[in-house]
Amino acid sequence: MRRPARHALLALAALSALFVADAMRADVGAQDYYRRYDYDAPPPERPRRYRQDPAYGDREIAYERRRAAPSPDYRESRRIPPLAERQRSSGFGGFLQRLFGGGARDDDSSADGWGARRDPGAVEIRPAPRPTRRRAAPDQARTPPPLPPNVIALPAEPAITAPTTVVAVFGDAIAEGLADGLASAFSDAPDVAVRSFVKPNGGLVRADYFDFVDAAKKALAAGPVAYAVVDVGVNDRQPFQDGSTAQPLSEAWRKRYVERVDALLAVFTEHKVPVYWVGLAPSDSDDANADHTALNVLTRDRVEAAGGVYVDVWEGFVDEDGAFEAEGPQLDGQIGRLRLDDGVRFTAEGSRKLAHYVEREIRKVYKPAAPQADAIAGAVSPEGDPQDATAPAAERPRRLASPLVVLTAPRRAENGALAAAALAVPARDASPEAERVLVKGEAQDGAPGRLDDYKWPGAEKPAAQGAAAPEDPAKP
Repeated sequence: MRRPARHALLALAALSALFVADAMRADVGAQDYYRRYDYDAPPPERPRRYRQDPAYGDREIAYERRRAAPSPDYRESRRIPPLAERQRSSGFGGFLQRLFGGGARDDDSSADGWGARRDPGAVEIRPAPRPTRRRAAPDQARTPPPLPPNVIALPAEPAITAPTTVVAVFGDAIAEGLADGLASAFSDAPDVAVRSFVKPNGGLVRADYFDFVDAAKKALAAGPVAYAVVDVGVNDRQPFQDGSTAQPLSEAWRKRYVERVDALLAVFTEHKVPVYWVGLAPSDSDDANADHTALNVLTRDRVEAAGGVYVDVWEGFVDEDGAFEAEGPQLDGQIGRLRLDDGVRFTAEGSRKLAHYVEREIRKVYKPAAPQADAIAGAVSPEGDPQDATAPAAERPRRLASPLVVLTAPRRAENGALAAAALAVPARDASPEAERVLVKGEAQDGAPGRLDDYKWPGAEKPAAQGAAAPEDPAKP
């Protein structure tokens, strides 16, 4: 009984010893594992052969070349045997070559036995030959054909001529825009020059601020003046500043104002210069319009008495009812803005329209300089003038240009005034049908059976010829 128990205890002790040994071995292996793979420790130093050994790179390049080089068997398969060896190896081919001649070209193989492929799958690609250009000799070079004679030449620049006709403009801010409008109106006359002697806030009442009489004397003494244009009065609706207590447009005020107008006119009369006095235009204020009308009456009488020309512009800046209008027809017929927001001054288009009334009066007596030769229509050639009147008509070259016509110029009547909207209808068109179509704008009736005949078929039948007209039952 004791012996089996002893054996059991010994077996249990042996098992315990085995378990303890395995546990210790596992612990040691785990420590060795973590010791072997310690990521925090720096990597061990290894010798860098490619830096220490300079011949390492040369040996590597030689190795790559040997590996890429073809093997001896491949080189032998690609080698082209000499011509004599080929002739000996092929009896039938040699017979044909001896019979018909020819053979392999000497340039098919190189010195080392390499050459082009001769197997059936070989494709030889050679660049196309470039055509060579041979330069012609200087004496054999192609000469350009002779140019035709210079029949039509560029227009010659017009000669700059000094202006001989001076238009002097005197006045206030309205006259400043009037001067620009006159310069644009006489742009087609190079001998006309427009000079302005204006003071924007000046007037005939405030001679202490700006004296137009003295300015006119200085302008006439500076050089010859052909025409004098005066537009002043917008700033004259105020009392005189010489101690007088007369109210504007009173009897005493009118007397003083007429004296100032006569003094300015006397300067131009003394120098025999035609004067054109421009009347005041309507404004946006009813009180100002009443005063402007009274001033226009005063100046009209004095200007006409002095032999000048009074230019009335009132009707050109009012509507059909005679009221002030800021927008109206311009010189080109389009409706545009003529007056500024203050209701007194003019826009550029309004100043051009204002200048038109003065231009119309000046052109009645203005004599332009002799026109120069038309440089555009005329032809010039080195041999002479092909437009010579003595040459036969068949030999004269045809003119390529006609006189210039400005299509945007305002249409004027024979006396220089703007052409009216209503034109005289010729006698051949004075018929009810023409009036209905051209004046009223109604469509013309289509002929029966035509495409534009929109009447229902059979609605209106023409009366038979010779049929008597029905009697009016209203007549007895």
